[in-house]
Amino acid sequence: MNEANKVSRRNLLKNAAAMASVGAMGGSGSWAAPQATAARQGASGKGPRTLALIGDRYHNSDYIRVSLDLVFKDLNLPIDYTTNYYDLSPSLLEPYQLFVSLRDNMIWPGGYSADNTRGLENPGEFPREKEEYWITEEQGKAVKDFVAAGNGFYSLHNNAFVSRSSKNYREVQGGCALSHPPIRPFMVRIVNKEHPVTQGIEDFMVTDEQHYLIYDKDTKNILLHSENVDGLTFTPELEDPANPEPPKNLGTTTVSGWAHEYGKGRVVFTAIGHTIHAMWQPEYLKIQKNAVRWLLKMT
Repeated sequence: MNEANKVSRRNLLKNAAAMASVGAMGGSGSWAAPQATAARQGASGKGPRTLALIGDRYHNSDYIRVSLDLVFKDLNLPIDYTTNYYDLSPSLLEPYQLFVSLRDNMIWPGGYSADNTRGLENPGEFPREKEEYWITEEQGKAVKDFVAAGNGFYSLHNNAFVSRSSKNYREVQGGCALSHPPIRPFMVRIVNKEHPVTQGIEDFMVTDEQHYLIYDKDTKNILLHSENVDGLTFTPELEDPANPEPPKNLGTTTVSGWAHEYGKGRVVFTAIGHTIHAMWQPEYLKIQKNAVRWLLKMT
């Protein structure tokens, strides 16, 4: 009896370990591509395939995955996830029809010393943390070519920072981020109510990071503006890398979303997304679902 219990416990631990290795990204055990640890989600596993590159220092991949799972489950579409930014390439994207990204442009190969040494008696004895840009122009071109060939690209929240460090990425994405104030309430106003992404959507309030952005292409493609209705303004600390000039007060309002065609494909950017509460704001959920449908040419 004791031996049976030991075997049972051993098997239980082995099974738990196996389940943990498969479920680290919340997947069902099938991997999206050999270059990336991407876990498959989706109600049916059929239809157009989506790859989501998610997670960074300031945005835990768990809340992003849970947020997007709701969108794709409601649409009955499969989605694969990866955190491996270094695997972004034409071969990784080739099996997919939609690329989604919610992550910024920075990595810290030497670690986050500022976080780990705060409060110590001798913080100056530790090397200063140093960020690096992860994306290469080859990776930016991979996304650009993917979209131009007829596929979709949904860029969310802080992903517009990636365009600060890749000209190719910015060309297809259509703009870049400047910076943002701390989390605070603001109004999202629908600029174009005729576009399939925003049809039927009403203006809404959300508590999130209000990202201030630059859109490079035709202003007719702008779908959303964000406005601090309390009159709070913002002066970003970052300049436009394509047109450097001293930072200036940008007021209470900024572009917050756009949609355009690029080559044979389509691109959508929406700036909301720092928390799961913001991602699941009811009107914003509708926008996300509409965006996926439009990008996959389902509407």
